[in-house]
Amino acid sequence: MKSTFLMCSICFLFALASSLLAADSTNAPPKGVHIVKAGDFKVEVKLSGAFGPAKSEAIKLRPKVWTDLTVKSVVAHGAEVGEGTVLIEFETEKIDRRITDSQRSLESARLDLALAKAEHQFASKSAALDRDTAQLAFKRLQEDLKHFQEHVKEFSVKSTHQSYSSYSNSLAYAEEELKQLKKMYEADDLTEETEEIIIQRALNTVNRARFSLERAELSRLASLKYGLPREVEDRATARVRSQLSQDRLKATFETSAQRRELSIQQKQVDFDKAAKAHAKLEADRKLLDVKAATNGVVYYGEFINGLWTGRKHLTAKLRPGGKVMPNEIFMTVVAPRPLIVSGSVAEKDLRHLNLGTPGWATPTAAPEQRIPVTVTAISRVPSAPGKFAIILAARLGANHGYLAPGMGCAVKLGTYSKADALTVPSAALHYGANQKPYVKVVAGDSTENKAVQIGRTANGKTEITSGLKAGDQVKVD
Repeated sequence: MKSTFLMCSICFLFALASSLLAADSTNAPPKGVHIVKAGDFKVEVKLSGAFGPAKSEAIKLRPKVWTDLTVKSVVAHGAEVGEGTVLIEFETEKIDRRITDSQRSLESARLDLALAKAEHQFASKSAALDRDTAQLAFKRLQEDLKHFQEHVKEFSVKSTHQSYSSYSNSLAYAEEELKQLKKMYEADDLTEETEEIIIQRALNTVNRARFSLERAELSRLASLKYGLPREVEDRATARVRSQLSQDRLKATFETSAQRRELSIQQKQVDFDKAAKAHAKLEADRKLLDVKAATNGVVYYGEFINGLWTGRKHLTAKLRPGGKVMPNEIFMTVVAPRPLIVSGSVAEKDLRHLNLGTPGWATPTAAPEQRIPVTVTAISRVPSAPGKFAIILAARLGANHGYLAPGMGCAVKLGTYSKADALTVPSAALHYGANQKPYVKVVAGDSTENKAVQIGRTANGKTEITSGLKAGDQVKVD
């Protein structure tokens, strides 16, 4: 009995379903025709994102001159560090030697500059004294030459003649005295031996006087012919030389001073260069003591627009003996909280987004969870061809402690939603010569162009805000 009833029930339900399908088949629109009806319409933007730190400290060195950044020791990737923790140590032996050499060069440049200044002061005073001395010597030579020409020359000639005359007189006196002695001795009765002695002495005196006169004659002739004329020439030459010396000192006084000043300026430049080079080395040496400025977790590599670039390319560098490059971000200290979500949105979806647009992030590590996110920044220039960077704030709960910077997620942003929206396939829209949209409404066996106003477009559907009503049939090309 029961089995018979069950079979009857099954047959009844099958017949009912067949009749409903036949009715639907009868009411189904023809192919290429869409029946307008109200329904839920949503515009959603989907993108892949990654959790990143809201606060981070990128670690890189910007040395001014030193480029040998050889690693001595480095903290491990993922290590938790506090403010002041040494993150990485570099070999410093070479730069320390360079600093010592630079210090010597700087001290040498300082001494050269000080010596040049001291020599300039001494040379300036000495040159001024030489100039004044030359002027005084020239003045004196002029005075001496004038005095010689006006007085001494004439007196020297007179003195020469006077000297010759004196010697001549002396000879005459001696000869006269000898003559008188001979007369006297011839008249008296002195012994012949005494007479000869006195006569001999007088004769010697005559001879000496005659010799002196000859010498005086030679001296007079030499003085008048050579001595005095040459002295005049020598004094004139000395005056000319003094004039030249004075002119030279005058001409070179300023030039020499300028040359010394230029030398001082160049040595000052050399000293300044040495000082700057030394200061740069010392500044670079301080850079090699890399410490954390805040608490956080160490990540090898960098975060670009909130996205971690990874550590693979830095593995060979961040080890003892490895080398990092100047201005290269080789490490980042990140604050584990708060986290942001970074990603990129397609160019076609950019117009749907605004600051404050809400949505959900689904962590890759926990697909069953939903984390509320809000758009906080949108790039207005492409970050890649057809892509624009976007940053979202994430509201984490107590059960999201497992999340760390660098972990991925899927983001869905609801930019528009309407429960009773009228939509048509986007392919049903046409545009006239005035670029205004219209649809082809089916009326029996013909169609009628009907102007419409459109709203949002998503997933191949376009919202119709006016011009159609539920139940209208439109042609879909």
